[in-house]
Amino acid sequence: MGHIQLNNICKSFGSTEVLKNIDLEIQDGEFLILIGPSGCGKSTLMNLIAGLEDITSGEIVIGGSDVSDKSPKDRDIAMVFQSYALYPTMSVGRNISFGLEMRKVPKAKREKIVAEVAELLQINHLLDRKPGQLSGGQRQRVAMGRALARSPKAFLFDEPLSNLDAKLRVEMRTEIKKLHQRLGTTIVYVTHDQVEAMTLADRIAVLKDGVVQQLGTPYEIYNDPVNHFVADFMGSPGMNFVECVVFNDKLIIESASKSYQLAVPCAKAIKDSGLESVLLGIRPEMLTDPKPYDDSGFVQEVCFDVEVVEPMGADTVAIGKWNDTEVQVRLSPESGEVAGEGFTLQVDTSKSIIFDPRSGNRIR
Repeated sequence: MGHIQLNNICKSFGSTEVLKNIDLEIQDGEFLILIGPSGCGKSTLMNLIAGLEDITSGEIVIGGSDVSDKSPKDRDIAMVFQSYALYPTMSVGRNISFGLEMRKVPKAKREKIVAEVAELLQINHLLDRKPGQLSGGQRQRVAMGRALARSPKAFLFDEPLSNLDAKLRVEMRTEIKKLHQRLGTTIVYVTHDQVEAMTLADRIAVLKDGVVQQLGTPYEIYNDPVNHFVADFMGSPGMNFVECVVFNDKLIIESASKSYQLAVPCAKAIKDSGLESVLLGIRPEMLTDPKPYDDSGFVQEVCFDVEVVEPMGADTVAIGKWNDTEVQVRLSPESGEVAGEGFTLQVDTSKSIIFDPRSGNRIR
């Protein structure tokens, strides 16, 4: 069973507290991603699960057994590193089977496992080559194959795709997702790439300064962030944040030298907060080309001056300003908008999110 329980995990290096009271439960067969900016503690947490670092306090339980004081070899987990960590003088087949040799697995069984893993990862034709003769993507498959050969309770991936070029990263991301769907094994995966997190994870844990800010599905993290940090960190292009004056339960924006009043879903909560100004968070996809009439009360048209246009293929990102703050909007590629010109923008605030501009806390 690949169930992993982290209970009140703390980790300090000297007087520096890196992880603070981490409580996480990772279900058997779940794909959990740890994400956050550099220095947030995600790789340290991965190393604690693997046993490569000792916890300062707390408890790590894997498959029902407390492994807090056990060495890495006794935890029945396999780790795939960013650097691949392959033996350069060994063939691909030997790299995959070496861990099995160390465990005294009979040769016939080793060969069978290597053949099965190579078939799964489509690297049969590479078994006699050395790592130096492989591309980055092929090396990553071999590193994954070495981990798979052990049939562990859980796999730990530490930024495994960061050394690959953009196109290969997308391809390998798909392969990892297919692999998880086939095997159903527990995976804990560290990345700083929020697109990787959104596309791969069953659940995402967003970390900042050694604290889990939010744990939820990709949908929850993207559409219902608990604070300004999570909302800002997740999404590409990122969420727009505009400080707005509150007036009669609506928010005032200035766009193209005109003032507009925007209705938002949490008007009562804004009024109850007593704040004179709030931070409006709205995703670029909620700012689009005008569409057929919508009577929900949260959709209106606003004049918008375009300062920069960025064609992205499937859509176009245009950049302008509200309240002297840069705002990104998503347009259809056929919109034909060009920099330096104004146009009418449809604004849908039905999924907008409001934050306290001082604390960054969500107003609900």
